[in-house]
Amino acid sequence: MLVILNKNSFKFSNIGVYSKQLLNFNPKKKRKTIKHPYDEPRILRILCQRPYFTGSGINLVNLTKKTEERGLDQCIIFGQPIGESNPLADIIDEKNVLSVKFLDKSYSKKADIPFPIAGMSDQMPYESTKFSNFNETMLETYLKAFAQKLKKAISYFKPNIIQSHHLWLITSLCRVLYPKIPIIATCHNTGLRQMILASQLSDFMINPIKGIDAIAVINESQQRKVEKTYHFEISDKERNTFFYIGQGINTNIFYPSTISVTNHKSEESYSLIYVGKLNFSKGVPQLIKAFKQICQDEEIKCELFLAGSGKGKEKDEIYKLAKNEQNIHFLGQLEQEKLSNYFKKSDLFVLPSFYDGFPNVLLEALSCGCRAIITDLPGIKQTLEKTCGESEVVKYLPLPKMESIDQPKKDELPEFIKNLKELIKEQIMICKHEKKDLEYAKKVKTKFSWEALFNKYLDKYYELLSKNTASS
Repeated sequence: MLVILNKNSFKFSNIGVYSKQLLNFNPKKKRKTIKHPYDEPRILRILCQRPYFTGSGINLVNLTKKTEERGLDQCIIFGQPIGESNPLADIIDEKNVLSVKFLDKSYSKKADIPFPIAGMSDQMPYESTKFSNFNETMLETYLKAFAQKLKKAISYFKPNIIQSHHLWLITSLCRVLYPKIPIIATCHNTGLRQMILASQLSDFMINPIKGIDAIAVINESQQRKVEKTYHFEISDKERNTFFYIGQGINTNIFYPSTISVTNHKSEESYSLIYVGKLNFSKGVPQLIKAFKQICQDEEIKCELFLAGSGKGKEKDEIYKLAKNEQNIHFLGQLEQEKLSNYFKKSDLFVLPSFYDGFPNVLLEALSCGCRAIITDLPGIKQTLEKTCGESEVVKYLPLPKMESIDQPKKDELPEFIKNLKELIKEQIMICKHEKKDLEYAKKVKTKFSWEALFNKYLDKYYELLSKNTASS
């Protein structure tokens, strides 16, 4: 079957074997299933990038921990720079960890993939390759390396469930290569964004993603985005592909503190914290500008803490904006325990992102007792209010008109900064006169625990195994 690619895609004659399999996959073709010797879930987990460093990486780590706690068998495939040690060594047996080695220029040994790890965002907190720069050769090399690890894992581990993160290339590859094994794909918004940013690759995802057995989405808003992005036909069968998982946080780490919940004293400073990548799409320059204006206009003492890392010109520009500002502090990449301690000492969490899904850091901050300001992006307010009820603890910053998926129009930014400044001042005034709302913090902690989220996945594992057995 010859597939005609869209105008932004590669020439069919130049692409490799695995690339062609993705393009030629027919999601409507009935797939045979196989009776598996294991009754309990035996899960192959896959992440195309590094654990820990991003939301999906932390998601993978927490799922891995919960699976080990429940005594279920699992095997993990992920990407990492060659020469680095196994980041999951203290969680899972070494024999069940397979990593795809990407180029690290400081390490001389030959890697599985001869370029830095491909990140699901164009700005990653480590050296990375943009998917938008992929050509035909890079794509085939990337798919082949992951296919070899998949083949090895399937051969010796014999999973009866595959769970892959991101509705992107490797999830698509899993569907095409292993049609008999039920697949759960977890949607992270960065995959939807890459369908636009790396549009030359989009045709390789459309059909395989529609063949996934179950797609985990945060809420209805994200489901609609997936349906539109991957051209789902509106039918009951395809709508049943989706299931809602919400979000989950590690409540053993992120929980409200009972210390220092009283009103601020006049001489004390107010602590604001941002957590995320140090790049423009997260609104970090606008946060710094709004904060500096508050410090100039008001007598209130404030401190701004920025947790996270960045690369290149955008990070350099952000550091330049904060230069010589003694009350702006860069914390770097923090382990979760340290991040929790900062949240518990902070008054206000601020995330003025121009594009995001449902960020875990928002829930982590709220669970520790912070007030919050977040851009009014689709699905966040609705999900929080539906789950925890309405609350003035969270304030929503109007999104500016956008030039592209994550770039605001420049003439909109002054108003955006002004609105952000006013919301920060409003939240600080509440902190000045009211105690921390620990009741709301406890509610977030209860409703968004990893225990509750993992149970939703576990139910889906058994459901898919039951269907697979019945149809084999």
